[in-house]
Amino acid sequence: MDATTIAQDVLKFLAESGMELSDDLAQAEAVVRQQMLKIGAAALEQHLKDRKPGYEGSSRVCACGGRQRFVEYRPKTLATLVGPVTIRRAYYRCGNCGASCLPYDERVGLGRGQVSVGLARVGCLLGALDPFAVDAKLLYELTRQRLSARTIARLTHQVGQVAAEEESASAARMRHWNAPEPEATPDRLYVAVDGVMVHENDGYHEAKTAVCYWKDRDGKRQSQYSVRFETAAVFAAFVWSLACRCGMKTAREVVLLGDGAKWIWDQIAPLLEGATCIVDWYHAMEHVWDCGRKLHGEGTEATTAWVKIIESLLWDGDVRGILERLRADRARARSPSRRKALSELMTYLENQDDRLAYDRFRARGLDIGSGPVEAACKHVVGTRMKRSGMRWSRRGSQATLSLRVAWLNGHWEILWAQRPLAA
Repeated sequence: MDATTIAQDVLKFLAESGMELSDDLAQAEAVVRQQMLKIGAAALEQHLKDRKPGYEGSSRVCACGGRQRFVEYRPKTLATLVGPVTIRRAYYRCGNCGASCLPYDERVGLGRGQVSVGLARVGCLLGALDPFAVDAKLLYELTRQRLSARTIARLTHQVGQVAAEEESASAARMRHWNAPEPEATPDRLYVAVDGVMVHENDGYHEAKTAVCYWKDRDGKRQSQYSVRFETAAVFAAFVWSLACRCGMKTAREVVLLGDGAKWIWDQIAPLLEGATCIVDWYHAMEHVWDCGRKLHGEGTEATTAWVKIIESLLWDGDVRGILERLRADRARARSPSRRKALSELMTYLENQDDRLAYDRFRARGLDIGSGPVEAACKHVVGTRMKRSGMRWSRRGSQATLSLRVAWLNGHWEILWAQRPLAA
């Protein structure tokens, strides 16, 4: 039987059921779609009924060493992509220890919820991208199936928790320097680190964010992310794991970009095996501008002129020349606040060591700005987690971000292969 014959049967069925199709495409499309979903649900129920899901004979081995006996087929109604479907699965119980089992649920990863894996995948994807209340409306518009915002949130947190635990397991491999398998072979790998504040129930907390990026053979930029609410020492292991997955071990060159925070250079740089370390140019200039405003005032010509002199020296990597000028300025300064501003900038520059050699970095064609990680803070974290009125639990914030990262990193299929609904 070909598709045309089946289509003719469907049209005949619709006509006999009193459903008329007009030449209005939108009306006809809506009617056909609704009826095809009903037919699909009925077909799915019949298919599974005929296969006797989960039946493994009159008994099966129990973990206690005894035998679990087949008791009956137990019904379960699931919300699916084609509508409500009731399935009957084999139920076993051990008379020795009392343990029971539904083998089919275990095998396909159903879990205890009332949502099919297919519909859960769609709901979780929406949950990783948009607010849950919006997701419920989008889900209905896209699939004509209904899940509440609360159900989508629960599924997102449940599956996201599995993703978060997988991230932790990968990071824990650093204890034995057991690097994860690389998923890319870049020539030059950039690792950029920053942080963004997220409003949780007990206040604001920093979501530390790392992005690894490189150019593939076609010259197109590729990126992978990691976002965690961790201390700097703990987060370093997540950055190491991400960098290893992105090909750090085989890359000809590794470059670490950061905003000048001490923990980046103390905790992460040693793990990246001889990486070239660069302080983000724009962040360094923020310190220069801050000092200039304290010396000469906000928005004055004197501030702009002073900053331009320092900027020119910094662009050429002449940190020594900058320090000499700042010392001279400090020696002439009469105001304690001006001397303090100059001393703070001097301390900042001295602490960055050779991470300000912008002339050499530019000569090698290296990025000197951390724009990609700032974009990641907005794209990965901000657009989902920092909308008006949002406040998160710690479990919910990390789970949602880990799920979002799994999607953006292209690990979606890997995550669902772990049967996260049954976790």
